Amino acid sequence: MYRSGLLILVAITSLAFAGSSFAQQKPPPAPENDPLYMRVVATPWPPAAQILDGAGHRHSAYELYVTNFGTTALKITKLEVNGKDGEDVVVTQSAIGKQLAAMFVPASGGDTSKPNDPSLTPGQTGVFFIFADWAPGQDDPDTFDTAITIEQHGERSGSGTIHASALEINSDDPIVIRSPLRGKNWLAANGPSNTSAHRRAMIPVNGPPHIGQRYAIDWIQLGGDGKSFTGDEHKNSSYHAWDQEIRAVADGKIVEVKDGIPENVPNRGKIAAPITYETLAGNHIIEELSEGYFAAYAHLRPGTLKVKSGDTVHAGDVLAHLGNTGNSSEPHLHFQVCDAPSFPASEGLPFAIDQFTFEDYKIDKAPKPALTVKASHPMTKQEPMADELDSF
Repeated sequence: MYRSGLLILVAITSLAFAGSSFAQQKPPPAPENDPLYMRVVATPWPPAAQILDGAGHRHSAYELYVTNFGTTALKITKLEVNGKDGEDVVVTQSAIGKQLAAMFVPASGGDTSKPNDPSLTPGQTGVFFIFADWAPGQDDPDTFDTAITIEQHGERSGSGTIHASALEINSDDPIVIRSPLRGKNWLAANGPSNTSAHRRAMIPVNGPPHIGQRYAIDWIQLGGDGKSFTGDEHKNSSYHAWDQEIRAVADGKIVEVKDGIPENVPNRGKIAAPITYETLAGNHIIEELSEGYFAAYAHLRPGTLKVKSGDTVHAGDVLAHLGNTGNSSEPHLHFQVCDAPSFPASEGLPFAIDQFTFEDYKIDKAPKPALTVKASHPMTKQEPMADELDSF
């Protein structure tokens, strides 16, 4: 009540001076860092961050949703992250300019593959995608503190630094699984990074935002020429990944199965079935690994699914064959681990493959297309990162 009265008093005082020479003068600039003038909501998401191991580093991904509640446009000029272990800062990251623009996407839409101007008009919301990383020898943080610096000009507007609430970090190690695939030269397309399509696939479902694909991978198999197919690119059977066996990544229980969606013609720009909430993942299987951990396998070949809801499976069991169904342009396995039995209505969780081979590779386009593996490195308990080439 006392604060409401104070605001009313300010309004009455302003009216009392209306028409005076003082009222005609340009109002003084708002005080720097005055919360009364910086009408911005900054909220980190998801409720807790996770840590994964990949490419020899520790990583963590989360988002900062920013809404302009003021009456004038504003520009975010800096974002700073401090990962804290107790009171000690053990991880720092800051971004300005082009790097900051590359992290930002307006909630109303934007090209996620290109930098977006980190400005917000009144009532507009934007999302900053954050991907912190640090060396394995460093202490892990237990919270992330995130701050943004804003510039705002106009009546009753202000500039300064806004500190979001601290984001807790789940210190549990990523769940360890087997690979869902076998064979050589699997490319981790759209794998974990801050710019992959999976990382930025925010879908609001019944209110809250979700990124079930936060750490997802699209597995594509490459041939000796570095391409994913041999022959006619518009035939599914031309693709090295097509019809490959998909295996259970751990012991678990099947909780959802979808079959019967026809395959797309690859790289034609046409989808065989309209994309809806139900068809997005195409033919798919969701397996409960343990409480709060679900493995989701998408874009499976129709008629090849070997399990039904309620079945118990063991690590290595063949579940289905890989296809090209749902939101898919060519045969590939979309795989994610998430906290609920749904591709979109969940939060993506990191995982670690127990053992695989990391291929140090290059692809030559001339004089003749060729995939060359320069060296192979055994890996244990890591998640493949974006555009890694791995063998299982």
